[in-house]
Amino acid sequence: MSAISPTIQADAPRRAAVDLSSIVRHSAASSDDPPQTSFSVQQVNLWYGASQALQSIDMDIPAKRVTALIGPSGCGKSTLLRCFNRMNDLVDNCRVEGRIVLDGVNIYDRAVNVAQLRQRVGMVFQKPNPFPKSVYENVAYGLRILGVRDKNRLDESVERALRRAALWDEVKDRLQVSGMSLSGGQQQRLVIARALALEPEVLLLDEPTSALDPISTAKVEELVSELRNDVTIIIVTHNMQQAARVSDHTAYMYLGKLIEFGRTDQIFLKPRRQETEDYITGRFG
Repeated sequence: MSAISPTIQADAPRRAAVDLSSIVRHSAASSDDPPQTSFSVQQVNLWYGASQALQSIDMDIPAKRVTALIGPSGCGKSTLLRCFNRMNDLVDNCRVEGRIVLDGVNIYDRAVNVAQLRQRVGMVFQKPNPFPKSVYENVAYGLRILGVRDKNRLDESVERALRRAALWDEVKDRLQVSGMSLSGGQQQRLVIARALALEPEVLLLDEPTSALDPISTAKVEELVSELRNDVTIIIVTHNMQQAARVSDHTAYMYLGKLIEFGRTDQIFLKPRRQETEDYITGRFG
């Protein structure tokens, strides 16, 4: 992994714990071999104007694992997610203190090229946002921005990204139709393919299924499970069952603070903090 170039709804109370115990993942995260670290978050504080949204966040995000960020609305989940590719830079009066380290480099160092960082750390938002272009051009967009002009290379990259996003078989004969003509679930997978075309090391998912029907949600969750071996994934979700199904590690946040972080099976089945148990079981939140 190369260094960053310089200059560059709560679930049903009480019943949730029983349901989750049967679906929580027992994955590679449960092995004795600890995963490598992708991001190291060190004493991160963030303010929007005078309002502090994140307070002294410390955590190491495991590489090539799925980490879920859970907690009630307004607890700082999406704010923290946007820190990993510096999307908060686009927010007026936003100030960040602390360090987020990737490959030994603090991504908030002034010498870091933010455009290059965002190539390495892709992001998918809550609502599908395909461009008003063809399916093909949606996926090829980032590559064209980077100066890729070779038709064979573009064709190969588009097909590979669509296959990785589990969308190729559904659109291979419709590559020239508008991406906005696809169903909601297909649009979300198209957006994921657009991010994957740049071969990111990390994929940030901000409630990617909240606007989707159950069938489309299941397809996106299956896709997340398939990508976990190649890409570090950080997902924000309000759905406790989804977090239990798809994640290897889970972080519970409340009022801008990280309350507890650990393996998903430990967080959901044997939380160390009472606040975590109260939220998981539906007594709070």
